[in-house]
Amino acid sequence: MNAAKVPIGFVHVGFSSNTDGSRASDSWAILHKICVTPHADEDAIAGALIERALSHLHARGAIHCSALGTTESNAFYLGVGEGDNLMGVIANDARTQRWLFNAGFVPTRSTECWELDLSSFRPPMDRTQIGIRRTCTVGRLLDEDTHEWWLSTVLGHCEQIRFNLVLRSPPKVESEIMFWFPDPTITGVDSSVVRLWLPDIPAGDEPRERFVYLMAESLRQLQQERRRAVRTFASADQQRTITLLERLGFRLVEHGVVFAREL
Repeated sequence: MNAAKVPIGFVHVGFSSNTDGSRASDSWAILHKICVTPHADEDAIAGALIERALSHLHARGAIHCSALGTTESNAFYLGVGEGDNLMGVIANDARTQRWLFNAGFVPTRSTECWELDLSSFRPPMDRTQIGIRRTCTVGRLLDEDTHEWWLSTVLGHCEQIRFNLVLRSPPKVESEIMFWFPDPTITGVDSSVVRLWLPDIPAGDEPRERFVYLMAESLRQLQQERRRAVRTFASADQQRTITLLERLGFRLVEHGVVFAREL
C-alpha cells in the first residue's frame, strides 16, 4: 500500500499593482509567502520552491520581485499574516531570510510597525492646533469604498473607514486618510486592531500641522467607537512619518526587512 503524500512546503507568488492602482502590474512580482515544515533538508526544499516560482514569474514577464510585500506592493495576507505582509520579512524570521539570501534576494530597506493604544490616546493640543480647529473640519466619508481598483481588490475582505480634512475658507478638501480592519465575521482573524494606510506626510509646516489635526481627530473618533488599537507601517528612513507617529503616541513594536531581486 502506498504511503499518503503529505505536503511539506509551499510558495505563493503573484503580481503587484501598476503605479496608479488601476490593474495588476506586468513586470513587478511579489513572493507573498514561503513556508516549509521544519526538516533536515528544509533549505534545499525552500530553494527548489523559490526557483520554480521565479521561473514561472519570469515566463510571465516579471523583471523585478520583492518579498514578502511592502507598503507599496502587496496583495495577500492583509490583516492575516505577520506584519500584514506590508513590511517584508519580520526581523526575527531567520529561516525565511536565509532562504531569500540563498535565492539571490538582497535586503533593500528596513521597515517598522507602529501601534497606538487608543485607550490612552490624547490629541496633541497647542496654540497651532487650536488655531487649525477654527479653520478646518474633519469629516467621515459616507461612501467608504475606494475608486482605486487595486485597493478594492486586496481589501475585499476588510471594512474601510475614511476621513478627510476640509478647509473652511475657501471650502477645499486638502487631505484624506484611510483605516481598515478585517471583517469581524471572518473566523480566526483579529479585527480589534484597526490598520492605518498613511499617505505621504506634507513637507510644509502648515500643511503638516493640518495633517496632524486630521490624524488626531480621526483617532479620537475611533477611540469613541471603542476601537482597541491602531497599527501602521513605515520605512525606517521615513523620518517625517516617524516623527508624526511619535507625536501622536504611537510606539515601535516590530522591525522588518524588504528583500528584492531582478529576474
